[in-house]
Amino acid sequence: MLAKASIAHSLAEVRRRIDQVVARSNRDPSTIRLVAVSKTQSVLSIEEAYYAGQRVFAENRVQEWLAKAPALPNDCEWHLVGKLQTNKVKYLDQNVAMIHSLDRFSLLETLNEHGERHRMTWATLVQVNIARDSAKTGLMIEEVPDFLDSVGDYPHVQVQGFMTIGALEASPAETQGFFRQLRCLRDTLQSRKWSGVDLRELSMGMSRDFEIAIEEGATLVRVGSRIFGSR
Repeated sequence: MLAKASIAHSLAEVRRRIDQVVARSNRDPSTIRLVAVSKTQSVLSIEEAYYAGQRVFAENRVQEWLAKAPALPNDCEWHLVGKLQTNKVKYLDQNVAMIHSLDRFSLLETLNEHGERHRMTWATLVQVNIARDSAKTGLMIEEVPDFLDSVGDYPHVQVQGFMTIGALEASPAETQGFFRQLRCLRDTLQSRKWSGVDLRELSMGMSRDFEIAIEEGATLVRVGSRIFGSR
Protein backbone atom coordinates (compact mmCIF):
# COMPACT_ATOMS: atom_id res chain seq x y z
CA MET A 1 0.00 0.00 0.00
CA LEU A 2 1.24 3.51 -0.71
CA ALA A 3 1.73 5.86 2.20
CA LYS A 4 -0.76 8.67 2.70
CA ALA A 5 1.57 11.32 1.30
CA SER A 6 2.22 9.19 -1.78
CA ILE A 7 -1.48 8.79 -2.59
CA ALA A 8 -2.03 12.51 -2.06
CA HIS A 9 0.98 13.27 -4.26
CA SER A 10 -0.16 10.87 -6.97
CA LEU A 11 -3.66 12.32 -6.95
CA ALA A 12 -2.25 15.84 -7.23
CA GLU A 13 -0.07 14.73 -10.15
CA VAL A 14 -3.04 13.20 -11.99
CA ARG A 15 -5.02 16.40 -11.47
CA ARG A 16 -2.08 18.48 -12.71
CA ARG A 17 -1.90 16.39 -15.87
CA ILE A 18 -5.65 16.71 -16.36
CA ASP A 19 -5.36 20.49 -16.01
CA GLN A 20 -2.58 20.57 -18.59
CA VAL A 21 -4.47 18.60 -21.22
CA VAL A 22 -7.65 20.57 -20.53
CA ALA A 23 -5.78 23.81 -21.15
CA ARG A 24 -4.16 22.72 -24.40
CA SER A 25 -7.41 21.19 -25.65
CA ASN A 26 -9.44 24.33 -24.85
CA ARG A 27 -11.85 22.22 -22.79
CA ASP A 28 -14.05 23.59 -20.04
CA PRO A 29 -12.57 22.03 -16.87
CA SER A 30 -16.00 21.81 -15.28
CA THR A 31 -17.03 19.25 -17.93
CA ILE A 32 -14.42 16.66 -16.88
CA ARG A 33 -14.56 14.54 -13.74
CA LEU A 34 -11.92 12.27 -12.31
CA VAL A 35 -13.23 8.88 -11.18
CA ALA A 36 -10.78 7.16 -8.83
CA VAL A 37 -11.02 3.42 -9.50
CA SER A 38 -10.59 1.85 -6.07
CA LYS A 39 -11.00 -1.83 -6.93
CA THR A 40 -8.92 -4.10 -4.68
CA GLN A 41 -7.90 -1.09 -2.59
CA SER A 42 -8.39 -1.01 1.17
CA VAL A 43 -10.76 1.33 2.93
CA LEU A 44 -7.69 3.03 4.40
CA SER A 45 -6.27 3.78 0.95
CA ILE A 46 -9.60 5.16 -0.24
CA GLU A 47 -9.79 7.32 2.88
CA GLU A 48 -6.35 8.70 2.04
CA ALA A 49 -7.59 9.75 -1.40
CA TYR A 50 -10.76 11.15 0.17
CA TYR A 51 -8.81 13.34 2.60
CA ALA A 52 -6.71 14.52 -0.34
CA GLY A 53 -9.93 15.86 -1.88
CA GLN A 54 -11.20 13.02 -4.07
CA ARG A 55 -14.93 12.34 -3.85
CA VAL A 56 -15.83 10.17 -6.86
CA PHE A 57 -14.82 6.50 -6.61
CA ALA A 58 -15.55 3.41 -8.69
CA GLU A 59 -15.61 -0.29 -8.01
CA ASN A 60 -15.63 -3.17 -10.49
CA ARG A 61 -17.52 -5.63 -8.32
CA VAL A 62 -20.72 -5.15 -6.38
CA GLN A 63 -19.32 -7.17 -3.47
CA GLU A 64 -16.44 -4.73 -3.01
CA TRP A 65 -18.75 -1.74 -3.13
CA LEU A 66 -21.01 -3.33 -0.53
CA ALA A 67 -18.07 -3.94 1.78
CA LYS A 68 -16.43 -0.53 1.44
CA ALA A 69 -19.17 2.06 1.03
CA PRO A 70 -20.60 1.85 4.59
CA ALA A 71 -17.11 2.39 6.04
CA LEU A 72 -16.47 5.61 4.10
CA PRO A 73 -17.91 9.13 4.37
CA ASN A 74 -21.46 9.64 3.11
CA ASP A 75 -20.45 12.23 0.52
CA CYS A 76 -18.45 9.72 -1.52
CA GLU A 77 -20.01 9.32 -4.97
CA TRP A 78 -19.92 5.68 -6.05
CA HIS A 79 -19.79 4.42 -9.63
CA LEU A 80 -19.74 0.83 -10.91
CA VAL A 81 -17.44 0.29 -13.88
CA GLY A 82 -17.06 -3.49 -14.20
CA LYS A 83 -19.32 -6.00 -15.89
CA LEU A 84 -22.51 -6.11 -13.84
CA GLN A 85 -24.10 -9.50 -13.40
CA THR A 86 -27.88 -9.46 -13.38
CA ASN A 87 -28.00 -11.50 -10.17
CA LYS A 88 -26.08 -8.74 -8.36
CA VAL A 89 -28.49 -5.95 -9.27
CA LYS A 90 -30.70 -6.76 -6.26
CA TYR A 91 -27.92 -5.54 -3.95
CA LEU A 92 -27.78 -2.04 -5.47
CA ASP A 93 -29.39 1.02 -3.92
CA GLN A 94 -29.59 4.78 -4.32
CA ASN A 95 -25.96 5.14 -3.23
CA VAL A 96 -24.83 4.01 -6.68
CA ALA A 97 -24.58 7.26 -8.61
CA MET A 98 -23.79 5.76 -12.02
CA ILE A 99 -23.42 2.38 -13.74
CA HIS A 100 -20.88 2.60 -16.59
CA SER A 101 -21.37 -0.89 -18.02
CA LEU A 102 -24.89 -1.25 -19.40
CA ASP A 103 -24.07 -3.71 -22.17
CA ARG A 104 -27.10 -5.93 -22.86
CA PHE A 105 -30.89 -6.07 -22.88
CA SER A 106 -31.11 -8.52 -19.97
CA LEU A 107 -29.30 -6.04 -17.73
CA LEU A 108 -31.53 -3.20 -18.92
CA GLU A 109 -34.59 -5.24 -18.00
CA THR A 110 -33.25 -6.29 -14.61
CA LEU A 111 -32.22 -2.76 -13.65
CA ASN A 112 -35.66 -1.49 -14.62
CA GLU A 113 -37.42 -4.17 -12.58
CA HIS A 114 -35.30 -3.44 -9.51
CA GLY A 115 -35.75 0.30 -9.97
CA GLU A 116 -39.52 -0.04 -10.28
CA ARG A 117 -39.68 -2.22 -7.18
CA HIS A 118 -37.71 0.29 -5.09
CA ARG A 119 -38.86 3.50 -6.80
CA MET A 120 -35.41 4.35 -8.13
CA THR A 121 -34.07 5.39 -11.52
CA TRP A 122 -30.57 4.32 -12.50
CA ALA A 123 -28.11 6.65 -14.22
CA THR A 124 -26.25 4.48 -16.73
CA LEU A 125 -23.78 4.57 -19.58
CA VAL A 126 -23.99 2.19 -22.51
CA GLN A 127 -20.74 0.29 -22.90
CA VAL A 128 -19.61 0.24 -26.52
CA ASN A 129 -16.94 -2.15 -27.78
CA ILE A 130 -15.39 0.37 -30.14
CA ALA A 131 -12.22 -1.68 -30.60
CA ARG A 132 -14.24 -4.83 -31.42
CA ASP A 133 -12.04 -6.59 -28.87
CA SER A 134 -13.22 -10.15 -28.26
CA ALA A 135 -11.88 -9.92 -24.69
CA LYS A 136 -14.16 -6.98 -23.89
CA THR A 137 -17.91 -6.75 -23.45
CA GLY A 138 -20.10 -4.01 -24.87
CA LEU A 139 -22.35 -3.33 -27.82
CA MET A 140 -20.96 -3.05 -31.30
CA ILE A 141 -21.40 0.37 -32.90
CA GLU A 142 -24.11 -0.86 -35.26
CA GLU A 143 -26.13 -2.24 -32.31
CA VAL A 144 -26.27 1.02 -30.39
CA PRO A 145 -29.20 2.79 -32.17
CA ASP A 146 -31.57 -0.16 -31.72
CA PHE A 147 -30.56 -0.45 -28.08
CA LEU A 148 -31.27 3.24 -27.48
CA ASP A 149 -34.62 2.81 -29.25
CA SER A 150 -35.58 0.36 -26.51
CA VAL A 151 -34.56 2.44 -23.48
CA GLY A 152 -37.83 4.38 -23.45
CA ASP A 153 -39.67 1.16 -22.60
CA TYR A 154 -37.72 0.99 -19.32
CA PRO A 155 -38.53 4.20 -17.41
CA HIS A 156 -36.38 3.34 -14.39
CA VAL A 157 -33.19 3.45 -16.46
CA GLN A 158 -31.69 6.64 -17.88
CA VAL A 159 -28.84 6.48 -20.38
CA GLN A 160 -26.56 9.47 -19.92
CA GLY A 161 -23.87 8.60 -22.44
CA PHE A 162 -21.34 6.00 -23.51
CA MET A 163 -18.39 4.15 -22.01
CA THR A 164 -15.56 2.30 -23.70
CA ILE A 165 -12.30 0.60 -22.80
CA GLY A 166 -9.33 1.01 -25.11
CA ALA A 167 -7.69 -2.12 -26.48
CA LEU A 168 -4.84 -3.23 -24.20
CA GLU A 169 -2.32 -3.77 -27.00
CA ALA A 170 -3.28 -0.70 -29.02
CA SER A 171 -0.77 2.02 -29.86
CA PRO A 172 -1.47 5.59 -28.66
CA ALA A 173 -2.59 6.49 -32.19
CA GLU A 174 -4.96 3.53 -32.33
CA THR A 175 -6.31 4.35 -28.87
CA GLN A 176 -6.92 7.93 -29.93
CA GLY A 177 -8.80 6.63 -32.95
CA PHE A 178 -11.04 4.47 -30.77
CA PHE A 179 -11.86 7.37 -28.47
CA ARG A 180 -12.56 9.61 -31.47
CA GLN A 181 -14.93 7.00 -32.88
CA LEU A 182 -16.91 6.97 -29.64
CA ARG A 183 -17.13 10.76 -29.60
CA CYS A 184 -18.24 10.80 -33.23
CA LEU A 185 -20.86 8.16 -32.47
CA ARG A 186 -22.15 10.28 -29.60
CA ASP A 187 -22.14 13.43 -31.72
CA THR A 188 -23.99 11.67 -34.54
CA LEU A 189 -26.69 10.27 -32.28
CA GLN A 190 -27.00 13.22 -29.90
CA SER A 191 -29.41 15.11 -32.11
CA ARG A 192 -31.88 12.22 -32.16
CA LYS A 193 -34.61 12.17 -29.55
CA TRP A 194 -34.97 9.03 -27.48
CA SER A 195 -37.04 8.77 -24.33
CA GLY A 196 -34.78 8.21 -21.34
CA VAL A 197 -31.60 9.07 -23.26
CA ASP A 198 -29.34 12.11 -22.88
CA LEU A 199 -25.91 11.48 -24.38
CA ARG A 200 -23.95 14.07 -22.44
CA GLU A 201 -21.30 11.82 -20.88
CA LEU A 202 -18.31 10.00 -22.38
CA SER A 203 -16.51 7.67 -19.96
CA MET A 204 -13.22 6.77 -21.59
CA GLY A 205 -9.59 6.78 -20.61
CA MET A 206 -7.82 5.01 -17.75
CA SER A 207 -4.41 5.37 -16.12
CA ARG A 208 -2.47 4.71 -19.32
CA ASP A 209 -4.51 6.87 -21.68
CA PHE A 210 -6.67 9.40 -19.80
CA GLU A 211 -4.92 12.37 -21.42
CA ILE A 212 -5.69 11.10 -24.92
CA ALA A 213 -9.28 10.51 -23.81
CA ILE A 214 -9.67 14.10 -22.60
CA GLU A 215 -8.28 15.39 -25.89
CA GLU A 216 -10.99 13.39 -27.64
CA GLY A 217 -13.86 14.61 -25.47
CA ALA A 218 -14.03 12.42 -22.34
CA THR A 219 -16.16 13.80 -19.54
CA LEU A 220 -15.31 10.98 -17.10
CA VAL A 221 -11.82 9.49 -16.81
CA ARG A 222 -11.35 6.32 -14.77
CA VAL A 223 -7.93 6.36 -13.09
CA GLY A 224 -6.80 3.71 -10.63
CA SER A 225 -3.13 2.68 -10.55
CA ARG A 226 -1.81 6.19 -11.16
CA ILE A 227 -3.51 7.23 -7.91
CA PHE A 228 -3.25 4.13 -5.72
CA GLY A 229 -0.22 2.40 -7.20
CA SER A 230 0.04 -1.07 -8.69
CA ARG A 231 -2.48 -3.60 -7.46
